[in-house]
Amino acid sequence: MFKRPWGIWKPHWRNKENSRIFTYTMLVAILTMAIPYSIINRIMGNLDRSVIDPITPIDSWIPFLAWSSVIYLTLYLYYPVACYYGIKNDHRIREMFAFNQVMITITWIVYLIFILFPTEIYIREEIPIGIRKGEGFWGFWIGDLMHQIDKPYNAWPSLHIVQSLMMLMLVRHWKVLSARAEILAWISWIMLCASVMTTKQHFFFDLVTGIIVALLSWYYLCIPLMNNANSNEWIEKFPDESYLE
Repeated sequence: MFKRPWGIWKPHWRNKENSRIFTYTMLVAILTMAIPYSIINRIMGNLDRSVIDPITPIDSWIPFLAWSSVIYLTLYLYYPVACYYGIKNDHRIREMFAFNQVMITITWIVYLIFILFPTEIYIREEIPIGIRKGEGFWGFWIGDLMHQIDKPYNAWPSLHIVQSLMMLMLVRHWKVLSARAEILAWISWIMLCASVMTTKQHFFFDLVTGIIVALLSWYYLCIPLMNNANSNEWIEKFPDESYLE
């Protein structure tokens, strides 16, 4: 399903010489991943059904850190960064299309896991009750906003980890970061990993399974398809202007 070039990229290709390609790519991410996530999260929250309890001693050892909720939200910086570096030339744009086809497909497979194996993230109860009730700044930010928007479901594998690691591997694959910038990027990602637990948004199990899914998806799906993005089938669908000269 994800191996052949998708028709949804045609408007992107037609606008590859202007800023619309950036806007269209971000819009596809919202329509195919963000909105479905919210709908499934709301449905599973209303059903309030849990079939797995993946808690480990690590989950209780790790403290709740309210300020780490800011780091938790840095996931949403990965999308525009990956898109920005992915629209530099025809070759890379096709690779970006291929990568996104894999990420969208994997994301929807994870959605199916959310539905078939709902898991309540009840470790939110370890958050001070005042914050959960919305008291103070962090109470407003976490209790009144984050918890209302994101119900304690959609647990494993953590999409925060799956998507951020895949996008980080993508930018690394394109070799667009200096050595220092890449070190900072990995440090930032490790902090993001820590934040999914210090905010009590995920179990340690969710983190581990997220890393496994991301690595398997990258090496066994993304790399082969991105290499295939310069095959005749892809070039016929999205012709490189240099091939036409």
